[in-house]
Amino acid sequence: MNDTDTVNEYNLERLTHSQANQRIEERPAIIVPLGGCEPFGDEEALGAESARVSEIAGELSKRCGVLVAPLVPFACSAPFMAFAGAVGVKPRTFVNMLCEILHGYIFQGANRFFLINAAMFNMEPIDETARRLENKYPQVRVVSYNINAADSRHNAVHYRTWKRRGRDPQKLRSLFPDGLLSPSDIGVTPECLDRMAESIRKEIEVG
Repeated sequence: MNDTDTVNEYNLERLTHSQANQRIEERPAIIVPLGGCEPFGDEEALGAESARVSEIAGELSKRCGVLVAPLVPFACSAPFMAFAGAVGVKPRTFVNMLCEILHGYIFQGANRFFLINAAMFNMEPIDETARRLENKYPQVRVVSYNINAADSRHNAVHYRTWKRRGRDPQKLRSLFPDGLLSPSDIGVTPECLDRMAESIRKEIEVG
């Protein structure tokens, strides 16, 4: 069995419902990649976050023997809507959508979820999703990993000013004409990937 076969063995999009049921019975855990459609100037495509998070989720799935769900391609990216092609949903919509998705997997028997996030505005909604589900289902654990370092790499003063002044997307573009993101903002080091894999293994053992 080659590496591609190993990944596909745990890729929900490539499995029948009977195969998926068997995997959940064997290990009731699912990795959920959260991508986005956001601007990286002229250096990187709008879907760069989705591509990177899919790669990382696939690698973690292969290392840990955990199912990986289909990519969620849209994020809380409404602040970027002044950039052509960059679209997203409101935070409350994102929370409701993610809760509905994970609720379906919980109904099917999963109780451990590993959210691999690539979009900078997703972090608070992800925390809210985890709180809601863990309060409702005591047996469920939701763990998130952020692979976007944009918050620490850009002009925080200008960004906070934009938030205080009404969060107008056109004003965001005037402050950051290439967007808040750069290609180097997304991804993880090999050491970080090792730590994520070890964290997932430990969570599964506890579950």
